[in-house]
Amino acid sequence: MTPVLAAELVKLRTVRVTYALPAVALTLGVALTLAIVLTGEPAELSSEVGGRLTLSGGGNMAGIMALLLGIITSGGDYRHGTILPTLFITPDRGRVALATVLANATVGGLMGAVAVVTSGAVGLALMASRDLTVGLTGAELAGIAAGGVAFPALSAAFGSALGTLVRSQVAGLSIALMALFVVEPVLTELVDGYQRYSLTGVRVALVGGGAEAAGAADGGLPPAWLAALLWTGYTVALVTVAITVTRRRDV
Repeated sequence: MTPVLAAELVKLRTVRVTYALPAVALTLGVALTLAIVLTGEPAELSSEVGGRLTLSGGGNMAGIMALLLGIITSGGDYRHGTILPTLFITPDRGRVALATVLANATVGGLMGAVAVVTSGAVGLALMASRDLTVGLTGAELAGIAAGGVAFPALSAAFGSALGTLVRSQVAGLSIALMALFVVEPVLTELVDGYQRYSLTGVRVALVGGGAEAAGAADGGLPPAWLAALLWTGYTVALVTVAITVTRRRDV
């Protein structure tokens, strides 16, 4: 597995989107943090909700971009035929699919780490310049940081599995965006309590955001540890399906 994983990491290094999407995530995360701190009321920013909203933006943006990264790179392997040389050297399709998922997860985790550190530093510095303190404990801050790394790593793996399964960048991106921005909002309006355990609710809980950010202010969000288990479960399930299907069908 190690040589195959190393090869997949090298492949990711040669793709421009591997650098473009982290840059977008970092820019959006910092911009969101700036907007929140510069326009927020002092009392709100100093509260627990305000602190979570301020510091969770970086990991959240990194996770969304990591999802797109996984879909684009894995779907692109089949779209452009770059999977063929890999399978020629390593005929085990399931092994290659797993290595691709792990490589994307590694890059996603790095995206999250950079985004969390950068946006967090900007947010804390701006709050200090306004003589504001963060209404969070050290353990809560550590949880936000850990979630901000875990969510992009899992999202990249999820996206990679989806791209491998549908073998199309356009189809994968369409499915992901429709699910997040069309299907989930509709289900939230129609089904009471759905948002708490939806993809949106779980990702917001995982990165340490508040219930308001997920549109689940009334029902709340699952605890971070449960959100981590749920998102991991969703990812493992999709990866398992992708590997199983990949082993059984022709390239």
